[in-house]
Amino acid sequence: MSWLLDVNLILASRWITHPDHPAAKAWIGSLDKFYTSAITELGFVRVSLSVAYQATWDEAQESLKKLHDRPEHHFLADDVDGLASPETGAKDTTDAHLVTLAKRHGLKLATLDERLFTKSWAIGVAENPLPQHIKS
Repeated sequence: MSWLLDVNLILASRWITHPDHPAAKAWIGSLDKFYTSAITELGFVRVSLSVAYQATWDEAQESLKKLHDRPEHHFLADDVDGLASPETGAKDTTDAHLVTLAKRHGLKLATLDERLFTKSWAIGVAENPLPQHIKS
């Protein structure tokens, strides 16, 4: 199975201050192939620059470059238009889009967002891949 990484999983894998950093880093290191997209990468940069992580632009870009440099990494061009996503509330539009993108390409969406697992349109696609026994 190949995975599209959600913003929160990229953050966990890249920043040591994230509580799931060890588990996320180990999990990504175990993969043969994984994907990011423009939306997930831009989300990573946006949140990295916030007060939660306080990264500089250069630090966020360098961290993303290191992820890109991994041979297992692939960039997934977004070929899903705004009409393809399921009906959602205002707060779920990006998540629904990422689920639709993952589904279109036969991928799972790797996310730490537990509320997403209850959405009918995300069931079977959005999953938390981190083993519970190695989460910190």
